[in-house]
Amino acid sequence: MLNKLWNSFQPEKKEERVEALFDRAKLKMLADHFPIGRKLRYFPEYQRDIIFPTIILGYRVNDHYLYSRDAVVMDDEGVPRGYAVEGGAVLAWNKLVKFQMLLPDTSDMERKLDYITRAELGRAGQFRQGNTITLVGEAVGRGVPTVDTRVERRQQLQTGPYADSSTILTTLDFATLGLADKRHKARVESGLRAGLYVTADGPGFDCVLGDFSDAALRLGIAAEGDAMPPLAQNAGVVVEFTLGSAETYALRCKVFRREDSFCVVTLERIFRNGEFVKITPMDVMEIKTGLLNRNG
Repeated sequence: MLNKLWNSFQPEKKEERVEALFDRAKLKMLADHFPIGRKLRYFPEYQRDIIFPTIILGYRVNDHYLYSRDAVVMDDEGVPRGYAVEGGAVLAWNKLVKFQMLLPDTSDMERKLDYITRAELGRAGQFRQGNTITLVGEAVGRGVPTVDTRVERRQQLQTGPYADSSTILTTLDFATLGLADKRHKARVESGLRAGLYVTADGPGFDCVLGDFSDAALRLGIAAEGDAMPPLAQNAGVVVEFTLGSAETYALRCKVFRREDSFCVVTLERIFRNGEFVKITPMDVMEIKTGLLNRNG
């Protein structure tokens, strides 16, 4: 009786409100652009010139694996309100404390890289614990969805649809999730004459360097009625140009897009001291400075 009387005078305990660790708008963006089962591309350790294909095998929320897109429970507006885990329970979005992603182990693709690039990834390769894997989704208008993930471990699951397969578990950095502007890289307009070499011993094709950015350059035809030579996507080419009477630059590039009147190629290597070496940010700034300050 005394206990009941005593308890009746105690203040009622208010339910503690726990702040959600994840932004719901970011969870929607992830579900829209990086859903389970989506094929996409990635580059390891911020090396944008190394692009590999991959697929999202599943999510891992609060240590629960999800393998179906239907496991993301949406509200009427298409925003995730929870995640269906084992036993039919739904884990509410504001109860998330960990969000990870399961990817296939694509280590064998490293064999396609040259010796220097493989060395830059290190002996443990692209999936060393702690490495950053940047996922790149399908373009949306002028934006490209990207998100950085941190490698937790290489593993072989014991159960589930991917049992006995080598997979990579990564943790998402939601602060990096967003739409990167495809035209974000500052471009320097040029109009400089350049030579495009499709083969090592063939003649160069006379063209015009239209613009130059950190990642690519655009070449146009030099005269009306000309047409760009046949160029297969991802084919290797060399672009050569001279900044006035200054240094001549030779850049090894890869064809991204080809039209009759122009082509866009991505930068890979620069010729230095008798060999092609990986192009650096300093090289790019040097060329930009030369283009902005050339004397005819």
